[in-house]
Parts: sequence; C-alpha cells; structure tokens
Amino acid sequence: MNIEIIPHTLVGSVDAVASKSHGHRLLIAAALSQKPTNVTINTSSQDIEATQNCLEQLDAPMPVLDCGESGSTLRFLLPVAMALKDQALFMGSGRLPKRPISPLKEEMEAHGCVFSNEHRKKGDAQEICHVKGRLKGGIFTLPGNVSSQYITGLLFALPLLKENSQIRVTSPLESKRYVDLTVDVMQKCNIEVYVEEKEGLLTYKVQGKQRYLPPAEMTAEGDWSNIAFWVAAGILSKESGVICRGLNLQSIQADREIINISLRMGGKVLEKYTSLLAMEAPLKGIHIDVSGIPDLVPILAVMAAAAKGTTHIHNAARLRLKESDRLAAMYDCLSRLGADIIEEPGGLTITGGKQLSGGTVSGYNDHRIVMAMTIASILCDKPLIIEGAEAVNKSYPRFFEDFEWLGGEYRVL
Repeated sequence: MNIEIIPHTLVGSVDAVASKSHGHRLLIAAALSQKPTNVTINTSSQDIEATQNCLEQLDAPMPVLDCGESGSTLRFLLPVAMALKDQALFMGSGRLPKRPISPLKEEMEAHGCVFSNEHRKKGDAQEICHVKGRLKGGIFTLPGNVSSQYITGLLFALPLLKENSQIRVTSPLESKRYVDLTVDVMQKCNIEVYVEEKEGLLTYKVQGKQRYLPPAEMTAEGDWSNIAFWVAAGILSKESGVICRGLNLQSIQADREIINISLRMGGKVLEKYTSLLAMEAPLKGIHIDVSGIPDLVPILAVMAAAAKGTTHIHNAARLRLKESDRLAAMYDCLSRLGADIIEEPGGLTITGGKQLSGGTVSGYNDHRIVMAMTIASILCDKPLIIEGAEAVNKSYPRFFEDFEWLGGEYRVL
C-alpha cells in the first residue's frame, strides 16, 4: 500500500495502543501458568498475534512456531519452547530468518540443545532453525551489548527447569529496562528472580522447579514506543498540541525516555494522571545515547531534522539488524526530503532547522520507518509519498486512523 500525505499540523487527543513489549511478556507468563489467567490487550498487532499463535502451538508434540516477522516472539520462545519440548521448528518471514540468534544459540547448545536448518518453506515463511534436546539449567553468559531479548527468553524459561541457573551479563547491559520489565512481570507471577550487580555487571539468579502463578487478571500498559510518534507530532505542530491518554507515567518501559529527551531538546510536555500534553516548541540539537532505547531512533531523527543545530545519535549500531537497517533507512528517507544528515557506523548526525521538501520514500517494510516518515510530513512543504505503508500493521494497525483523527490527510494510491 502506497500513500500520499498532504502536510498538515496535528492537533487533538489520542489513546495509547497496548504495549507490544508488555503484551508479549504477559501472554508468555499466562501461557506458562498453572491456573487460568485473563490477559487484556486493548489492541492487537501482527507481532502480538504471532506470539499468541506460537504459544497455542506449544501443546503439540513437535510444535511448528511461525514467528512471522516478530523478533521478540522468536527470541523469547526459543528457550521457553525447549524448556518444555524435546524438539521444535521455528519459522519466520521478512528479514526475520536472517536476523541473528547468536549468542543465544551457542548458549542453548552448551545446555543441551542441538540446532539445525533444512531450509524448509511454508508459504512466505522460511525455516529459521529446528531445535532438538531439552534445555538444561546452569550458568549462561551473554554480553550486554546484544539484544536484551535473549536474556528475557532465558529468564522466562529457567524457572521451568530442574536445575538452578544463572545468567551472567559480561558487559554493561544496554537495554536494562526491557529486562526490568521482564523481571517485573515474572515477579508478579510468583517467580523469584534475584538480581545482583557487581562492578557494573549484572547476574540474574533463578531457582528451578518454580511455578508461574499470575493474578487472575493482567492488562498490558499503554505503549510508550508508539506514543512517541504523537509526542513528536505535538511538538512539531504549530497548533495547541496533542494529548496522549491511557499511559502509565511511572512505567518501566524504556521508551518513556521520549519525555526526557523531548524536554532536553526544548519541547513542551506536561504530564497529569494517565495522560500527557505535547505542545509546539522550538527544538535544539543535542547528543543522544540510544543504547537503551533503539526503537526511538526513527522518530528522534525526525525531531532532530526540525531542531536548530546539530543532533548526534550514537550507540545505535544494533539498529542495522532490525526489521530494516534503520540507520540506512532513516538516512535515505530524510536525505530524499532535503535534510542535512550523515550516516555513521553506529549512529546518525543531523543538522536541522530547515524546511523539508516532499517527495517519495520507501517504508522499508518497517513499521517504525513508516510511522516516523508520516510524522516527518509535518515538516514538508509538498506532499509526501510513502511506499509500503501497510508495515504499520506489525505493531499499530490503526496508526493511520489515529493520524487522520488528529487532522492528518492522506490517500491510498
């Protein structure tokens, strides 16, 4: 689906969709429970549906887990499935079969699992790996500068094993708040996780033979990763602002950092109860370490294009392994609109403050690229065409409905 956006400022109020990060974790904890639990997720998405479908397959003797394009689903369920099953087949589509699963793979191989790949296909899905052998407990070591999803997957699996286990993180953990969210969900489900820190390095200690006992009702929080696009829209629009509702203002979600970054850049954001108001304000360039908030980079790059001065986005090398190479994608998209942007091995340098033109950009089959460029249309003086806009269905299917509700204008080509 290609769309043409007519530049408009946005104004009004929007309700947060359910957090994909929180929703994945609640669904897994509930599926591992020994008692019935109702999980409320107010909006679904392709990634959430992938996790739901895979969890249902765990009842099969040899489950075939089609993870779609969801990296979270794959990396969370690799250890979980092998804690429960003697073998499992993992499938995926899009870029997922090419995205890394090391060093999680090697750690699982050192604890009883054998990985193979016969390159099977089923429709659009390709085999990622066929795993045999039950996961055994013990000491797992992972660096802190790779995906925190590996740690989350192991954390969910380790209480199900016979042995006690440890996860030793051998370098500073970059996405710690995502792991904090996992530990929080597990602890609310009666699972004990002990976290030790020594000389800046973390060790997670988990006893085996535990039982997941979640509360009868669990609800996914509003999603800070996706609300960040509307925060930016309110700051970039020369109107009375955008109100974002249905948020936990004390959330553990890492991408709540969009508020602090917006304020550092000069934006106006007011918080009250479960809502916030983002208002127009002149922005200034700053240095942003995104090691713990990689999903914010696309929209931060758009904000930087509007900011006076230079913004340096660094510690972002992992973005090259997302649904797209997000550093290359944002460089390409913003360059086509006339932004002054430099792509670096681990980040972006953007000198902003000038009017962007319209034009045509690719959505790179990446939901966050499509949403970021939709907000970038506010800065354009001519219509903007985004190719492959249906990618928003991965995390936010009603994104364009909310965009239109706030005054956005677009048409499907």
